[in-house]
Amino acid sequence: MKDSITDSIRRHGFKRLLLAVSGGLDSICLAHYFIANRETLGIEWLGIAHVHHGLREGTADRDAAFVEAFARKYNVPFFLKKLDGEALKNAEGSLEENARDARYKALIEVFNETGDPRLRGDDNKGIIVTAHHAGDQAETMYMRLRRGTTLAGLRGIQEIRVLGNSQGVAGLASEAPLEGVMEDRATGCNQGETSPLIINHPSSIIHHQSNFIYRPFLNVTRKELLAYARENNLTWCEDESNTDVKFARNKVRHELLPQLERECPGAAEQFCRIAEIADRAYAKVIAKGEAVFDSVLVKQDPSTPLRFAQDDTHTITLDKKKLNKILREHADADLSEMFRLWLAEQGFRFPIAFFYGPKEPAHVKIPHRSAYRRRSVAKIGHTIKICEFCTPKEAQKFVSCE
Repeated sequence: MKDSITDSIRRHGFKRLLLAVSGGLDSICLAHYFIANRETLGIEWLGIAHVHHGLREGTADRDAAFVEAFARKYNVPFFLKKLDGEALKNAEGSLEENARDARYKALIEVFNETGDPRLRGDDNKGIIVTAHHAGDQAETMYMRLRRGTTLAGLRGIQEIRVLGNSQGVAGLASEAPLEGVMEDRATGCNQGETSPLIINHPSSIIHHQSNFIYRPFLNVTRKELLAYARENNLTWCEDESNTDVKFARNKVRHELLPQLERECPGAAEQFCRIAEIADRAYAKVIAKGEAVFDSVLVKQDPSTPLRFAQDDTHTITLDKKKLNKILREHADADLSEMFRLWLAEQGFRFPIAFFYGPKEPAHVKIPHRSAYRRRSVAKIGHTIKICEFCTPKEAQKFVSCE
């Protein structure tokens, strides 16, 4: 475990880490590991953040106090963020989704609002670290495969993700998934995986780039974590909500995945292996997409100015003639999914069928004017404008020519 994480830290060059610690086994092992190996890993600054969801009577306060005492014991800065539990319960959508999204938002706020400027991630050396491990990866893969997913979804939980911040975290966090095919939304409060506020492929994001999430334990099993905790005489808190199978991820963790493992020994390990293979395949697809489509990107056309409600509205412009030429050259291929994934890498997510038209060249159908949630597509003159607004209303207003 030590060698792989050391190599990863050195490869990425992270120097300043904010550790998300709930008080459970995995996060306590995470915190102890980085504290114990701080000098070896070349870490310049460590902080511990705990999010109090306000959902559990008594034990939530206990967990917060436990993590604070842990941080004090090792002389590590501690940051506590309390959420409005009643607001989470009363908000639209499921409680587990609301809690997860609010937790990510809270971690970003701690990361950005701390008085220590060394926490800033502008130089890509600062990172928010979570304790997702191999068990979480297997659960995520199981859930996505049961529901249906795409190549992007088959990648599972990513070691590093970029958190978008162009429209504000709350606006991105509240957005629903793309018809259940892009991102995992069925997660528990304690081990929630990514929501649409998280954008793929850090190297290709410019407008959204802000904060990073790093998960160094994805190849570490719970068995290994238990062994590490015993070896280092660590104690941790048990969250009683983790056993409540009314939450989708808990049901997978305690009932469905163990049943599959009994019937097919090694299934969880295979899920993790599939995620690794899909991740490598995805990288190749994106590289090909960049080679095919990057030439159609153009600068903002001054003859057709866009008036946005917010200055940070994200937009890209495509050369319609060049795109049509590419589609004609690949008329015997289906480029719709590659085009959609390439756009997702630019920060624009659309459902699978949005650009699919079997009668069009290469099956890519570009709507004349259409909106999907906060995103819009419009053919204007010799260009195609793809925009992301702060609200669905603004996107609809744009495509309706108001």
